[in-house]
Amino acid sequence: MEDRVTYGEMRAWFLGSYYSYCKVKLSHQSSWAEGESEVGYAYGELENAFELPIEKLMLEVIALILSAGRSPRKVQKYHLDAISKLLEEIELSSILEELPSDEMAELKDDLRLLGVC
Repeated sequence: MEDRVTYGEMRAWFLGSYYSYCKVKLSHQSSWAEGESEVGYAYGELENAFELPIEKLMLEVIALILSAGRSPRKVQKYHLDAISKLLEEIELSSILEELPSDEMAELKDDLRLLGVC
């Protein structure tokens, strides 16, 4: 498989942005606007950073997992639709087989948790 970001690295980057945004909110004592979220911010920071379909899939999964069902229905639908579109473009089983076993297990487990596979 080409050089790519691992699932763990991507989670770390996502959580780093998530954390930084929360710190800014606290330091400015800013209230949260309706629809504003740390997940949305972190996603926005990374959404155009990846080219490989597997990386794009991982980002969508991470965004949904970290929203833990708290995001509006339209936001959940956006990410689920993106996942569906990516799964139409790639052969998931063959891509998963190329991942190290621990990474494959984590991603498969998260996809199952989301009801995607």
